[in-house]
Amino acid sequence: MDQDFRWWVRIALDGWRERSGPRYRRIAATLAEAMERRLVDARTRLPAERPLADALGVSRGTLVRAYDELADAGLVERRQGAGTYVRPRPAWTQAPVENAASALLRHRLAHDGSAHSGDVIDLSLSVPAGVDHLPHVEGGLLPQGPHDLDSYGHGLHPAGLPELRAALADHLTRLGLPTTADQLIVTSGARHALSLVVAALVAPGRTVIAGCPAYPGFSAVATARGGRLVGVPVDPLGVDAHAVERAAAQAREPLVYVDSAGHDPTGALLSAARRDSLLRTARRHGAVIVEDLSQAGLDLDPDGRPAAPLAADDSVIAVGSLSKMFWAGLRVGWVRAPAPLRDHLLRLRSASDLAPGVPTQIIAARLLPAADADWREGLRVALRDRRDLLLELLARHLPAWRVGGPRAGLSAWAVLPVTESETFTHLAARYGVIVASGATACVDGGHHDGVRLSFAESPRTLESAVDRLVAAWEEHTRRLAASR
Repeated sequence: MDQDFRWWVRIALDGWRERSGPRYRRIAATLAEAMERRLVDARTRLPAERPLADALGVSRGTLVRAYDELADAGLVERRQGAGTYVRPRPAWTQAPVENAASALLRHRLAHDGSAHSGDVIDLSLSVPAGVDHLPHVEGGLLPQGPHDLDSYGHGLHPAGLPELRAALADHLTRLGLPTTADQLIVTSGARHALSLVVAALVAPGRTVIAGCPAYPGFSAVATARGGRLVGVPVDPLGVDAHAVERAAAQAREPLVYVDSAGHDPTGALLSAARRDSLLRTARRHGAVIVEDLSQAGLDLDPDGRPAAPLAADDSVIAVGSLSKMFWAGLRVGWVRAPAPLRDHLLRLRSASDLAPGVPTQIIAARLLPAADADWREGLRVALRDRRDLLLELLARHLPAWRVGGPRAGLSAWAVLPVTESETFTHLAARYGVIVASGATACVDGGHHDGVRLSFAESPRTLESAVDRLVAAWEEHTRRLAASR
């Protein structure tokens, strides 16, 4: 082994065998860290694959896959016939090593607004694909002229427009959660709502219990505040209430996050028995429950009704949004909280956001009463048909995948027969279909083999998406076989 290879093996790749995961991924992660620490400079040529593979005691296919992983992450450039080179990074780049969430965002940004974006199918977002399904609103969605805005005054309503809060209160009451307008704060989506609640309640080190897999937005918010995330199992009856009880017993006044009306990403509905058990756990251990009702009203099975919201108990804080039912572009969410906490949340909000925008609030306030029982049932029927189509296509064309039958919401959770799914999602993006890897939704490290698939797209789009997933999976399995 010459001096150059000795440096690569002993310095740049030191400790790669001690990492977790497949060998190619361990090598790629170690090289990425060496680039982050500036052990490897920009424009440096990486060693040729075969000699370095021999030095490390792995197959050439393993090195090829490791280099491909770095190329997919944008860290290196592969030049045909010239080798693999470390790419220079902008001066403002602080964290060049991608995680699952940032990689997913990069895939979306790469196609957003581009000339070829119409050919990319995005199944990573569990929201309606457009606005064609919206209910008809007499008089239009927005005021017709500037004078029609006079009644809104300066437009700065910190808790949200009174008319929207009244419409949201009626909406939640219809869903089984009696609510008044003065209990609500309008936010810029559910994630903003969660950010406010977590900022108010989670100090560094506080235990935060959530089902795993979990809604990626919550995991990111809780981690950013320094919360100690504890994952508990989720099954078709929702989050495992006994596991929550065990975790809460080991913590001091933990926060418990539950998306009871449709677990994201599995689509599980919390059972009535587990609802009652969670409330008993909260009282016994001083836990605070945050209930996400973003998918409330989107139960898909006609013979199954969701349990009453936990937030019917006044000790529970509820959050939600209109993104799942209407359109994510509205950016309208809400928090339902007891008066003392509501006032504190408004003070927190004022530090960075004086008030939500008026036009989107007007649209939401007009859409909510227009979404009558017939419209809501039509939406559920359409989503049920698309769910059934996606499940049938996956069972027929990708039988090795284990896909749960979601009972609510707009997405399905598929478990792949691999140790991690992130590499496959990178490859799938090349085939023109974006899916969310399990790592984006994993709290405890045990669900990296999954992918979240939205079924909100049209039937024809879902068929095209599965065709692309099949082609990507065939290549992925060929690569796996070659690297062994």
